[in-house]
Amino acid sequence: MINTLTSLRFIFAMMVFGAHCYVIDNFFDIHFFKEGFVGVSFFFMLSGFIIAYNYQKRLTENKISKRSFWVARVARIYPLHWLTLLVAAALGNYVIASGAIDWCKHFLASLTLTNAYIPKDHYFFSFNSPSWSLCCEQLFYICFPFLIPLTKDYRRLLLVFLICAIVCVAGMYFTPVESIKGYWYVNPITRLPDFIAGMLLFQLYDRLKSKNITFCQGSIIEIVSMALFLGLYLYAAEIPKVYRYSCYYWLPIACILISFSLQKGMVSRLLSNRFLVIGGEISYSFYLIHLFVLLSYAKWQKESDFHIDWYVSIPLLFCIITLLSLLSYYSFEKPMNKLVKRLLNK
Repeated sequence: MINTLTSLRFIFAMMVFGAHCYVIDNFFDIHFFKEGFVGVSFFFMLSGFIIAYNYQKRLTENKISKRSFWVARVARIYPLHWLTLLVAAALGNYVIASGAIDWCKHFLASLTLTNAYIPKDHYFFSFNSPSWSLCCEQLFYICFPFLIPLTKDYRRLLLVFLICAIVCVAGMYFTPVESIKGYWYVNPITRLPDFIAGMLLFQLYDRLKSKNITFCQGSIIEIVSMALFLGLYLYAAEIPKVYRYSCYYWLPIACILISFSLQKGMVSRLLSNRFLVIGGEISYSFYLIHLFVLLSYAKWQKESDFHIDWYVSIPLLFCIITLLSLLSYYSFEKPMNKLVKRLLNK
């Protein structure tokens, strides 16, 4: 496990949290916070990197079967997804449907993680809306074993990525504004290049990890990568949103992933803090739970005469979500992961 990347998962999950805080107060309805959706792009690229880090060699050397790999991924994403889906269904008001049959169609699409293939926001954002990204992860996991042969010569994988990138950028240019979210933000097929970029970054990491990089050099690399990311993040308001949904952030996220995966600098030492690592471990629960809490509070605040200022309510909600995530991770996510793997591997 690379502790720095685990900690970064929590930091980028907090950025997604910040992007959704506008439902509580207009103070968060500004670029600095709303651009936090970049956290999803980070998760997709990180997924390509970490999956390659954990499974590329084992699959290449036949130490693990494709089936075992897929079982491990199903056990990772489905239990908590189904739990939060049922919670959303029980709470209601999280889906727009014209009747019982239409509701069942929405539910089935969410249940099977196929809702993001339907370019209509009342489908891909139905029930627990952050789960749309799991549709993308599911496609990544299906494709990964078949992308492994390309890693024997990274140039073939790079060629595939470049072809995908050119097609995506061209397609983004010609897509009407009202359709960009359905085709370029949530669509699993058009987010596949993010995952492949992560796989490519692992090939680079595999070549750099044995290099003799000093603490001072590592610190400079980390600080420069952070400055690049922050600069492009702040400048992003000048860039059409369709590009910011993925390709605009490929370079800064790639620099962040590579610089911190090497764990050679001062910032990496800070990110190796045990509390941040635990935050990264619970980030999946945090990601799937946070919007429930924010929307529930926003609804209560709207219906109640009692008002709490955001600088009190937001930290309090963050703490509640973190506690719920810890409870979910240790009491449900980990036990269910083991149970599903045991059942499916029989």
